[in-house]
Amino acid sequence: MKKLFITLLVFVCAATTVFAQDDKNTELISSIGFHKKSDIPAEIQIRKIFEQYQKYTNSQNIDGFMNLHDESYVSTDGYNKDRLKELALEAWKEFPDVKYTIKVISVNVDIDNATVITTERMSGLTNASVEYIKGHGYIDSESTAVYYLKKYSNDWRITSDFIINEKSSMRYGVAKYIPMKLDAPSIVAPNEEYTAILKINVPKHYVALVSINNEPITYPTERSTEVFRSIKADGTRERILTSNDGKKNENAIASIGIAKPQISNDAINVNLLGIAFLSSRVNVLEHKYSSFNIENKKIQKSIEKDEDAANNKSQTSGEKKSK
Repeated sequence: MKKLFITLLVFVCAATTVFAQDDKNTELISSIGFHKKSDIPAEIQIRKIFEQYQKYTNSQNIDGFMNLHDESYVSTDGYNKDRLKELALEAWKEFPDVKYTIKVISVNVDIDNATVITTERMSGLTNASVEYIKGHGYIDSESTAVYYLKKYSNDWRITSDFIINEKSSMRYGVAKYIPMKLDAPSIVAPNEEYTAILKINVPKHYVALVSINNEPITYPTERSTEVFRSIKADGTRERILTSNDGKKNENAIASIGIAKPQISNDAINVNLLGIAFLSSRVNVLEHKYSSFNIENKKIQKSIEKDEDAANNKSQTSGEKKSK
């Protein structure tokens, strides 16, 4: 302990010597920002950033959106800041009417670093067209993510993010009204077999043709070969997939065609009335049994606790009104 105290005294002595030499040091301190101090707590500043994140995304303000990210930004999918800008502009072009919401679940602040856990939702019409089906498609996406931020003087900026899980769908025609869900594990090891399961509540007199594949998360997208199969009698179809070598995360993808067969003069005609694309994110990590699973459980507990608190608050409010 004495050695530690001596070291600290050496630091204090050095600081006094350096910063008490002359007035030029005042100019030096001002230039590097040590004189600045914000009275706003870090957590409030960070929550404000995610309010702006939602605002800039919905207003398609590319400058405001990009300014929330540091120049050193790199996502865990390997996208840097320039690629992020390309993806944002392309997404807004294809989905101009989509509405985005982000909810902060927790904020963990150290000194100059912070970790934020969020849940996010995106839904709305898409301009992307498909063959055989007229009209707009409908896109829906839900995800849980971790954002990493760093403090620069008094400004917090996003330096990276990690999507824990994400499920998305894009539907056209009658497929917009048919319940369907794709399930796949959120994390696997490289070159590991895993099962992707699709569940569809196919209406009577309709048939569903399904293709299930896995595709690495790249830009531009690497599409896999489609091989369509019919749905089982219980409305499910599953496929065993093998993850990539760990260089990329990937998505389990289900392509679905909803058709209605018609018999005329002993000939069967199939009319395609709906198309859907479902995806479930699969993170490919070498150490899949590391702290990721522990952290994921903590996140789920935080979400459940937050939901319980909201429900209790709503219940209490209802009781007060009844009185």
